[in-house]
Amino acid sequence: MRPILILMAVLLALWLPSPEGVPPTGAKPVNAGPPARPEGVVVLPGRPGRYGNLQHMRTPLPARSIALTFDDGPDPTYLPQVLDILDARGIKATFFFVGVYVERRPDLVREVTRRGHNVASHSWSHPTRLRYWNPSEAHREIRRGFAALDQALADSPPAQRARLEPLFRFPGLNEGTALAGWLGDRGILVVSAEGGTDDWRGLSADAILRRTVSVMEASGGGVLILHETRPNMIRALPTLLDTLSARGFTFVQITAGPEGRRRATEGPDPLFRP
Repeated sequence: MRPILILMAVLLALWLPSPEGVPPTGAKPVNAGPPARPEGVVVLPGRPGRYGNLQHMRTPLPARSIALTFDDGPDPTYLPQVLDILDARGIKATFFFVGVYVERRPDLVREVTRRGHNVASHSWSHPTRLRYWNPSEAHREIRRGFAALDQALADSPPAQRARLEPLFRFPGLNEGTALAGWLGDRGILVVSAEGGTDDWRGLSADAILRRTVSVMEASGGGVLILHETRPNMIRALPTLLDTLSARGFTFVQITAGPEGRRRATEGPDPLFRP
């Protein structure tokens, strides 16, 4: 039954009519106004510690605001393009990086934080069935992901190191209650989302644009998942951001805040250093 539902969702996204006012990918929105500007930073409370109403409580963001989150990097081909697109619009995001790629390109992690974006963990090797692993192996997988980020920023200035956030996103959003609790005991917040672009399904840039605008309008904003590794998402991104801005959405950056970071780094069994 589930494969049928997934197929129907993909077909719906492909045939979804454009919401009123959504231009084709690459076109400049009518009356777009000035480039989008971030409205500020949103500190996520330590409790309940799990956010994103795809699975948990709604992320406490201001009305019609969006927190951009990018998964699966750092990708040496597409990440620089994403950073330039965000810089051109004054938008700050959070990047959930995979440890094995962080180890290969720590310079990209440092560049992301240098430009004012936050980084967080998306595990070491992106196992989508992590919740079913033996607990000790799952804990090791999570530890290695944070350790890679910690090492990448080891010699960075304090302001850049402070952009390593105590946030974790389960690969495939395939969460496990026990693992989420284990993370919470170490001061790590679990971040899901209010919506996604479905760019990982192989949709065209125009389909990504139409679907994402519809999802954000339906949810009134929230945490949005994008994947920096998907070429069609990169193609859609400039028009997507301009269109959302023209529709009255603002962009914010999520963080656990200084107190949340202190709890994670100074508590028992920390997953990364201050």
